[in-house]
Amino acid sequence: MFNNHAGINLTESKLQVVEINYRDDSFYLETIEQIIHAESLTPNLEEEKIISILQNSFDKLNKRKQLITKNISFSLPNNFFKIFEIPYDDSLVKKDLMEQFRWELSILFPQCNPNNFLLQHIEIDKSSVRQEKRAIVIAIDKNHVSCINKFCERNDLQLKFIDNVHLASNAFLYLEKPNNENEVCLTIYIDQKYSSLSCVEGVHPFYFKVLKPNSQNIFEELTETIKKMEDYKLHIKDFSKVLLYGQDIAEEFENKLKSFFGLPLKKVNPFERLKIDEKIKNNPFYRIKYNSFTAATGIALRII
Repeated sequence: MFNNHAGINLTESKLQVVEINYRDDSFYLETIEQIIHAESLTPNLEEEKIISILQNSFDKLNKRKQLITKNISFSLPNNFFKIFEIPYDDSLVKKDLMEQFRWELSILFPQCNPNNFLLQHIEIDKSSVRQEKRAIVIAIDKNHVSCINKFCERNDLQLKFIDNVHLASNAFLYLEKPNNENEVCLTIYIDQKYSSLSCVEGVHPFYFKVLKPNSQNIFEELTETIKKMEDYKLHIKDFSKVLLYGQDIAEEFENKLKSFFGLPLKKVNPFERLKIDEKIKNNPFYRIKYNSFTAATGIALRII
């Protein structure tokens, strides 16, 4: 039994929603919508302020189109997470491993209380590219999870998942079906401020980097990353393609990326495998801005 599901991607300036419903033995894109927040949404805001911004945007959404489903998941931008890579001891039981990660968090981010974070991690040695016992750790403040949970309770919504915007978009790695499990590709998420890059073998990330928000030239950071790949005996020609996700990607920038990498580049369309009703066809978010909805769609597809 498939449950209908809505994914919400939050950025500093907007709420993006994608609702996917299952009917007539097919998955349908039921809703695609974007609401501009009344105020900027940043992780340093007080709990009630965050909830107030979410509620204001959600009320505007309901005036345009009410969601059918009560099941909802969220993706949040990179600056809502502490993301770092560290060695890990695979002989540790999960509880002890989490304690190790929390200790590392306290060292790397001394201003944070490590006990106030929820953690997930990616073991990079699941790829054949890097066999070191290292993990990419993604940590989120429990207060932000509490904000979203309270918002859902107030609106009679059932919270399913919360994830990082880039990792949510990486759901499309599974749908892209790499030619073989050792195929290496780059995925890039372009956000309003905190863009990121991930190197993946098959569906297993082995490198993740949040790009500097104040960087004047994203291509300098991309060059650094490609140089870093030489440490793992990888060169640009070893990558099969670049998958591009994210916000308001101009054709000129897309062409520059193609030229920079010299690789096949795909601006991911998250809707290409979903059925749609006639009323969706003329929606500009569906026709033109589709790439901006990779995270919202990726998190909506999580339970399908």
